[in-house]
Amino acid sequence: MQPYSPRVTLRLSDVLADPDLSLRLADGDPASLNQPVRWCAVTELADPRPFLSGGELILTTGLSQLDEAQQRQFVARVAAGRAVGLGFGIGLTHDRIPAATLAEARERRLPVLEIPYATPFIAVDRFVADRVLEEQYGRFADLLDEHDTLARALLSGRGLGALIGSLHQILGAPAMVVDVYGRVLATAPASAAWPVEQILYAARAGVPGDSPMAVPVSVEDSVIAYLCCRRPRRSADVMPYAVSLVGLELARRQAELAGKRRLAGQVLEDLVRGTIGGAEAERRLSPFGIRADDEHALIVASAENDLRKRLVASPPMSGATTAVLEDCLIAVLEPGQSTREAALLLQDYLSRHGSDVRVGIGGWYSGMTGLRWSYYEAHEAMNRGSGINEREQMSLSGLLVASEDVPLRDLAQEVLRPLRDFDAAHAGSLVATLRAYLDADGSVAAVATRLIVHRNTVRYRLEQIERLTGRSLARTADRVQLWLALAASDLLR
Repeated sequence: MQPYSPRVTLRLSDVLADPDLSLRLADGDPASLNQPVRWCAVTELADPRPFLSGGELILTTGLSQLDEAQQRQFVARVAAGRAVGLGFGIGLTHDRIPAATLAEARERRLPVLEIPYATPFIAVDRFVADRVLEEQYGRFADLLDEHDTLARALLSGRGLGALIGSLHQILGAPAMVVDVYGRVLATAPASAAWPVEQILYAARAGVPGDSPMAVPVSVEDSVIAYLCCRRPRRSADVMPYAVSLVGLELARRQAELAGKRRLAGQVLEDLVRGTIGGAEAERRLSPFGIRADDEHALIVASAENDLRKRLVASPPMSGATTAVLEDCLIAVLEPGQSTREAALLLQDYLSRHGSDVRVGIGGWYSGMTGLRWSYYEAHEAMNRGSGINEREQMSLSGLLVASEDVPLRDLAQEVLRPLRDFDAAHAGSLVATLRAYLDADGSVAAVATRLIVHRNTVRYRLEQIERLTGRSLARTADRVQLWLALAASDLLR
């Protein structure tokens, strides 16, 4: 990388010092000559403010400034337009700079340069224009060099760290990339300390405050990180290009990680469904850091399709292998992680995207069979309702309901269809009555109390249930089938 060579900004003192112009400081503090000159503006208007944008050197012969009031008013308006100085040409309208002009300029702290009759305004204007354009061209050349330096750093094979290291040298200030979860992805110098939480809060709230500059980095219209730098000692014009390069690198990382996680998800799906054995699953999951000797816990969450894809590409927790299985996002946690904290991170992310948040937590088990068991626990917990649901002891019936190998959901729909059709046609309550009856262990009195109906009404409904389903509530086998049908129906819903 070439050493940084700062471009010299044109200042009022440079205009005054040029021997070809023969200008003289008529009034003003020498310190005020340090102000940068952005352009020249020649005017004889009484009020030039509408045509000023700040930083101009105003050139005038005082043609419209014939009395003291006009002279003072002109200077006041020039100062209000944020001009850096007033160049007054003598020998035309005025033989010398009017005393009122100098007095008002002194009060406004506006330096006044005397332009002799022999120096045309066009000479001053050309001098300023040439120097300003030279400075802009030099900065443009520097910017191209900086772009090339950043691109070379990224393509060097050293990735984001090399890119941020080069940006740090260009800006002369510490630089960092932090993702939306607060993970520092790269920083230079390595010893720099960053108030990450403060930076993220200010960036999300759009409040600049005293935090370092934080520019959002987007991939597919979603902000996934922030490029941060402390107050640069040099021009920050290179920042937009740096942001685009950071976005390209993070998009590449996402694509690579998403591909790996899709592979991991396929293996986990095959394992859960029992289409591959434990030995094969262990061989195929080991590249993802999932080893049979370690204990792992699974978290299962429901999410909309677009959000699931985004989470697989950039999950909100580190130290986890994430994948999509059917309509759920699953995360396999590494040993030592907190299942509760990981579930809270996932819930917070899903909540911010307006999804119906349902998260289930499985237990810690070793081996490939343990992965299946943790998945079933987490999946059953997720289906208990919104929010974060801790695992409960897995039952045989729950395992049957969760298993993909058993078409229990389809059978459940077939068993309950006569009852649902009857309820829909007659505004009935046969399904509710069946559920209450099984929950009450066959107590007609308990069902009557719960549904606030007469016991004979309950008995009549039970007879209808037996007639429509072809199953007897007095037989244990039939009761089990009806209970499983309800449980599978709840899971499907």
